[in-house]
Amino acid sequence: MTEKTDSAETTGVSTEATPKGRPMRLKPRALKFARRAHLYAGLFLLPWVFLYGITGAMYNHQGLFPVSEVRSVSADQLSEGSLNQFPGPDELAEQVVVALQAAAPGTRIALAESHGTAFNNPLALETQIGGAKHVVRIDPVELSAEIFERPVNEEQQEQVRMLGSVHHVRLTPNPYEMARSAVPGIASAAGLGTTTTSRPQGWCKLNFLAEVDGDLARVTYVLRDGHVDVAKFTGEDGMMLRQTFLRLHSFHGRSPGWSARNTWSLFIDAMAIAMVMWGVTGLVMWWQLKSVRVVGGIVLAVSAVVAIAMFLNMEHFHAMTRM
Repeated sequence: MTEKTDSAETTGVSTEATPKGRPMRLKPRALKFARRAHLYAGLFLLPWVFLYGITGAMYNHQGLFPVSEVRSVSADQLSEGSLNQFPGPDELAEQVVVALQAAAPGTRIALAESHGTAFNNPLALETQIGGAKHVVRIDPVELSAEIFERPVNEEQQEQVRMLGSVHHVRLTPNPYEMARSAVPGIASAAGLGTTTTSRPQGWCKLNFLAEVDGDLARVTYVLRDGHVDVAKFTGEDGMMLRQTFLRLHSFHGRSPGWSARNTWSLFIDAMAIAMVMWGVTGLVMWWQLKSVRVVGGIVLAVSAVVAIAMFLNMEHFHAMTRM
């Protein structure tokens, strides 16, 4: 007995046991679970990580993975043309104020002291060159430009409209009016009192397949106004690969019932949970490394300051532009 006691004291290993006789290992197990969750969630959701990372950059940079060559034209190459007279943001703002003052002579109009004049997007124009449509984007500040051929969407071209003379149908009873008449009862049941008016919002559509003269057709019925769109169904989505990836990036919400869209929304939820989890477990793993606590703390503090500053700047930008 003495030898065992001496051995425990020499090694420094705690022999304190739980009521069931097992050593206290909760903290190491929790850390191990955090590391494993961090790892395996990342591995399982890796395709979505790549999707949102790459397509996010594609949204931000139109020339990334382009479907046609983008040709850049510098401001020097355009210095002799009409863009040489193009007004800058402040000059254009002053011209607009003068025009507004002329249109409303009874009102005093002037630029605000901090007017924050800025263009929200490049100027975009479409032109025909050599039988192909091209898009020209002009930077109104730098006065440089980009031009690229608008790609031909083969799938869209192959889409065949059917029942071209039929654009609307009227159903009796009208399902939209049935829903509209239910609004007062819904408001009352929710304890919000009564209402007598409602107006359309959004576009609820019913999509289904039908046969038209033996050909399979995709029918879209708009409940709001009875508009119908009938097109030959080929199984194609009508989008090029680049558009498909961008659409997957922005896809959100759920459909009534169950569909592939709802399954996709589950992965969006999983990504949201995983991103928060990666942040939390990353903090836990950082804190375990004592050698980098100070530097990591400084980085976190700087990150918080930058994030707050960007939040306030973007809030101001949105208030000015409603973008």
